[in-house]
Amino acid sequence: MYTRGNPSKEYKELIGEYKNLHENGNKNIPAYKMFNGISLSFYIPDLMEVVLEKEKAKSILDYGCGKGLLYSPTAFNKIKLDKKGRKLRDSLPNLWQLDYYDLYDPGYKEYNKLPKGKYDGVICTDVIEHIDENDCDWILDEIFSYGRKFIYLTIACYKALKTFDNGKNVHVNVQTPKYWKEKLDKLHKKYSHLNVYALLDVLIQDKNSKEYGKWRPERHIINRKNVYKEN
Repeated sequence: MYTRGNPSKEYKELIGEYKNLHENGNKNIPAYKMFNGISLSFYIPDLMEVVLEKEKAKSILDYGCGKGLLYSPTAFNKIKLDKKGRKLRDSLPNLWQLDYYDLYDPGYKEYNKLPKGKYDGVICTDVIEHIDENDCDWILDEIFSYGRKFIYLTIACYKALKTFDNGKNVHVNVQTPKYWKEKLDKLHKKYSHLNVYALLDVLIQDKNSKEYGKWRPERHIINRKNVYKEN
Protein backbone atom coordinates (compact mmCIF):
# COMPACT_ATOMS: atom_id res chain seq x y z
CA MET A 1 0.00 0.00 0.00
CA TYR A 2 1.45 3.31 -1.08
CA THR A 3 1.41 6.43 1.13
CA ARG A 4 2.84 9.95 1.31
CA GLY A 5 5.88 8.48 3.03
CA ASN A 6 6.07 5.59 0.61
CA PRO A 7 4.79 6.66 -2.82
CA SER A 8 5.05 4.43 -5.87
CA LYS A 9 7.92 4.51 -8.33
CA GLU A 10 5.47 5.88 -10.90
CA TYR A 11 4.63 8.82 -8.63
CA LYS A 12 8.28 9.80 -8.32
CA GLU A 13 8.76 9.48 -12.07
CA LEU A 14 5.68 11.60 -12.81
CA ILE A 15 6.79 14.35 -10.44
CA GLY A 16 10.09 14.41 -12.31
CA GLU A 17 8.24 14.73 -15.61
CA TYR A 18 6.16 17.63 -14.31
CA LYS A 19 9.18 19.42 -12.92
CA ASN A 20 10.76 19.18 -16.37
CA LEU A 21 7.63 20.50 -18.12
CA HIS A 22 7.31 23.39 -15.66
CA GLU A 23 10.93 24.39 -16.13
CA ASN A 24 11.42 23.68 -19.83
CA GLY A 25 7.99 23.38 -21.47
CA ASN A 26 7.76 21.24 -24.58
CA LYS A 27 7.85 21.73 -28.36
CA ASN A 28 4.30 23.12 -28.36
CA ILE A 29 4.04 25.03 -25.09
CA PRO A 30 6.72 27.33 -23.59
CA ALA A 31 7.59 26.92 -19.92
CA TYR A 32 5.85 30.11 -18.77
CA LYS A 33 2.52 28.86 -20.20
CA MET A 34 2.88 25.26 -19.07
CA PHE A 35 0.40 24.41 -16.29
CA ASN A 36 0.03 28.11 -15.45
CA GLY A 37 -3.29 27.55 -13.67
CA ILE A 38 -5.58 28.75 -16.43
CA SER A 39 -7.62 25.52 -16.39
CA LEU A 40 -9.15 26.78 -13.14
CA SER A 41 -10.80 29.59 -15.11
CA PHE A 42 -13.42 27.22 -16.55
CA TYR A 43 -14.81 26.69 -13.06
CA ILE A 44 -14.60 30.22 -11.63
CA PRO A 45 -18.32 31.06 -12.07
CA ASP A 46 -19.22 27.87 -10.21
CA LEU A 47 -16.56 28.46 -7.57
CA MET A 48 -17.79 32.01 -6.94
CA GLU A 49 -21.10 30.53 -5.85
CA VAL A 50 -19.57 27.71 -3.82
CA VAL A 51 -16.88 29.73 -2.04
CA LEU A 52 -18.80 32.95 -1.41
CA GLU A 53 -22.44 31.93 -1.11
CA LYS A 54 -22.82 28.26 -0.26
CA GLU A 55 -19.80 27.75 1.99
CA LYS A 56 -18.83 31.31 2.97
CA ALA A 57 -15.22 30.15 3.02
CA LYS A 58 -12.45 32.36 4.35
CA SER A 59 -9.50 30.05 3.68
CA ILE A 60 -8.63 27.98 0.64
CA LEU A 61 -5.99 25.45 -0.35
CA ASP A 62 -5.47 24.89 -4.07
CA TYR A 63 -3.97 21.40 -4.25
CA GLY A 64 -2.18 20.90 -7.56
CA CYS A 65 -2.25 24.59 -8.45
CA GLY A 66 0.40 24.55 -11.17
CA LYS A 67 1.95 28.01 -11.40
CA GLY A 68 -1.24 29.41 -9.84
CA LEU A 69 -1.10 32.71 -11.70
CA LEU A 70 -4.77 33.54 -11.15
CA TYR A 71 -4.01 33.86 -7.43
CA SER A 72 -1.17 36.31 -7.99
CA PRO A 73 -1.86 40.03 -7.34
CA THR A 74 0.58 40.92 -10.11
CA ALA A 75 0.01 38.16 -12.69
CA PHE A 76 -3.74 37.43 -12.64
CA ASN A 77 -4.44 40.04 -15.33
CA LYS A 78 -1.80 38.66 -17.68
CA ILE A 79 -3.87 35.58 -18.45
CA LYS A 80 -6.52 35.66 -21.14
CA LEU A 81 -9.45 33.52 -20.05
CA ASP A 82 -10.90 32.93 -23.51
CA LYS A 83 -10.52 33.69 -27.19
CA LYS A 84 -12.15 37.09 -26.66
CA GLY A 85 -9.24 38.06 -24.44
CA ARG A 86 -11.28 38.53 -21.29
CA LYS A 87 -9.39 38.69 -18.00
CA LEU A 88 -10.23 38.52 -14.31
CA ARG A 89 -11.02 41.89 -12.74
CA ASP A 90 -9.02 40.93 -9.63
CA SER A 91 -6.98 38.06 -8.22
CA LEU A 92 -8.89 35.04 -6.93
CA PRO A 93 -8.14 35.66 -3.22
CA ASN A 94 -9.66 39.14 -3.55
CA LEU A 95 -12.62 37.98 -5.62
CA TRP A 96 -13.35 35.28 -3.03
CA GLN A 97 -12.73 37.67 -0.11
CA LEU A 98 -10.36 35.25 1.58
CA ASP A 99 -8.50 35.80 4.83
CA TYR A 100 -5.74 33.46 3.71
CA TYR A 101 -4.92 30.79 1.14
CA ASP A 102 -2.14 28.36 0.26
CA LEU A 103 -0.98 26.86 -3.01
CA TYR A 104 0.55 23.41 -3.39
CA ASP A 105 2.01 21.62 -6.38
CA PRO A 106 4.80 19.04 -5.99
CA GLY A 107 5.89 19.59 -9.60
CA TYR A 108 6.49 23.35 -9.27
CA LYS A 109 9.34 24.46 -7.04
CA GLU A 110 7.68 27.65 -5.83
CA TYR A 111 4.77 25.74 -4.30
CA ASN A 112 6.18 22.30 -3.58
CA LYS A 113 6.14 22.57 0.21
CA LEU A 114 3.41 20.38 1.68
CA PRO A 115 0.80 22.53 3.50
CA LYS A 116 0.00 22.23 7.18
CA GLY A 117 -3.26 22.80 9.00
CA LYS A 118 -6.87 22.97 7.80
CA TYR A 119 -8.74 25.11 5.30
CA ASP A 120 -12.41 25.90 4.88
CA GLY A 121 -12.17 24.57 1.35
CA VAL A 122 -9.79 22.56 -0.80
CA ILE A 123 -9.85 23.11 -4.55
CA CYS A 124 -8.32 20.48 -6.80
CA THR A 125 -8.90 20.97 -10.53
CA ASP A 126 -7.35 19.04 -13.40
CA VAL A 127 -5.11 17.01 -11.07
CA ILE A 128 -6.38 13.53 -10.21
CA GLU A 129 -6.28 12.24 -13.80
CA HIS A 130 -2.56 13.11 -13.79
CA ILE A 131 -1.86 10.77 -10.87
CA ASP A 132 -1.01 7.11 -11.31
CA GLU A 133 -3.74 4.77 -10.15
CA ASN A 134 -1.36 3.27 -7.56
CA ASP A 135 -1.20 6.60 -5.70
CA CYS A 136 -4.70 7.91 -6.26
CA ASP A 137 -6.23 6.69 -3.00
CA TRP A 138 -3.67 8.19 -0.63
CA ILE A 139 -3.61 11.48 -2.52
CA LEU A 140 -7.40 11.80 -2.47
CA ASP A 141 -7.34 11.01 1.25
CA GLU A 142 -4.69 13.68 1.76
CA ILE A 143 -6.77 16.23 -0.14
CA PHE A 144 -9.86 15.49 1.95
CA SER A 145 -7.85 15.63 5.18
CA TYR A 146 -7.16 19.36 4.66
CA GLY A 147 -10.82 20.34 4.46
CA ARG A 148 -13.04 21.88 7.14
CA LYS A 149 -16.14 22.58 5.07
CA PHE A 150 -15.84 21.42 1.48
CA ILE A 151 -13.84 19.83 -1.33
CA TYR A 152 -14.15 21.08 -4.91
CA LEU A 153 -12.80 18.49 -7.30
CA THR A 154 -12.71 18.24 -11.08
CA ILE A 155 -11.50 15.15 -12.89
CA ALA A 156 -11.15 14.68 -16.64
CA CYS A 157 -12.40 11.33 -17.89
CA TYR A 158 -10.64 11.52 -21.26
CA LYS A 159 -7.16 11.72 -22.73
CA ALA A 160 -5.36 15.07 -22.83
CA LEU A 161 -3.79 16.94 -25.74
CA LYS A 162 -0.50 17.28 -23.83
CA THR A 163 2.09 14.49 -23.72
CA PHE A 164 5.37 13.94 -21.95
CA ASP A 165 8.62 13.94 -23.92
CA ASN A 166 8.37 10.16 -24.16
CA GLY A 167 5.00 10.47 -25.90
CA LYS A 168 2.92 9.26 -22.95
CA ASN A 169 -0.33 11.11 -22.40
CA VAL A 170 -0.31 13.35 -19.32
CA HIS A 171 -3.71 11.98 -18.30
CA VAL A 172 -2.30 8.72 -16.96
CA ASN A 173 -5.40 7.74 -14.99
CA VAL A 174 -8.48 7.94 -17.20
CA GLN A 175 -11.57 6.37 -15.63
CA THR A 176 -15.34 6.58 -16.04
CA PRO A 177 -17.52 8.96 -14.01
CA LYS A 178 -19.08 5.90 -12.34
CA TYR A 179 -15.64 4.80 -11.13
CA TRP A 180 -14.92 8.19 -9.55
CA LYS A 181 -18.38 8.52 -8.01
CA GLU A 182 -18.00 5.20 -6.24
CA LYS A 183 -14.50 6.07 -5.00
CA LEU A 184 -15.56 9.49 -3.71
CA ASP A 185 -18.67 8.11 -2.02
CA LYS A 186 -16.54 5.57 -0.19
CA LEU A 187 -13.98 8.17 0.90
CA HIS A 188 -16.71 10.53 2.11
CA LYS A 189 -17.68 8.02 4.79
CA LYS A 190 -14.38 8.91 6.49
CA TYR A 191 -14.87 12.67 5.98
CA SER A 192 -18.63 12.99 6.39
CA HIS A 193 -18.34 16.56 7.72
CA LEU A 194 -17.49 17.80 4.24
CA ASN A 195 -19.58 18.85 1.29
CA VAL A 196 -18.04 17.44 -1.87
CA TYR A 197 -18.54 19.16 -5.23
CA ALA A 198 -17.20 16.86 -7.94
CA LEU A 199 -17.27 17.70 -11.63
CA LEU A 200 -16.40 14.68 -13.74
CA ASP A 201 -15.60 15.97 -17.20
CA VAL A 202 -16.47 13.81 -20.21
CA LEU A 203 -16.16 14.33 -23.94
CA ILE A 204 -19.32 14.82 -26.00
CA GLN A 205 -19.44 11.84 -28.35
CA ASP A 206 -22.56 12.70 -30.36
CA LYS A 207 -21.29 13.55 -33.83
CA ASN A 208 -24.59 15.27 -34.62
CA SER A 209 -24.06 17.73 -31.79
CA LYS A 210 -22.50 21.15 -32.38
CA GLU A 211 -20.58 20.48 -29.16
CA TYR A 212 -19.02 17.27 -30.49
CA GLY A 213 -15.46 16.83 -29.23
CA LYS A 214 -15.87 19.35 -26.43
CA TRP A 215 -16.17 18.38 -22.79
CA ARG A 216 -19.00 18.76 -20.34
CA PRO A 217 -19.10 18.11 -16.60
CA GLU A 218 -21.13 15.42 -14.89
CA ARG A 219 -21.85 16.77 -11.42
CA HIS A 220 -21.64 14.59 -8.36
CA ILE A 221 -22.54 16.32 -5.11
CA ILE A 222 -22.07 14.61 -1.75
CA ASN A 223 -23.68 16.44 1.13
CA ARG A 224 -22.13 16.61 4.58
CA LYS A 225 -23.82 14.67 7.31
CA ASN A 226 -24.92 16.17 10.61
CA VAL A 227 -21.94 15.54 12.86
CA TYR A 228 -23.73 16.78 15.97
CA LYS A 229 -25.96 14.53 18.00
CA GLU A 230 -29.25 16.02 19.09
CA ASN A 231 -30.15 15.74 22.75
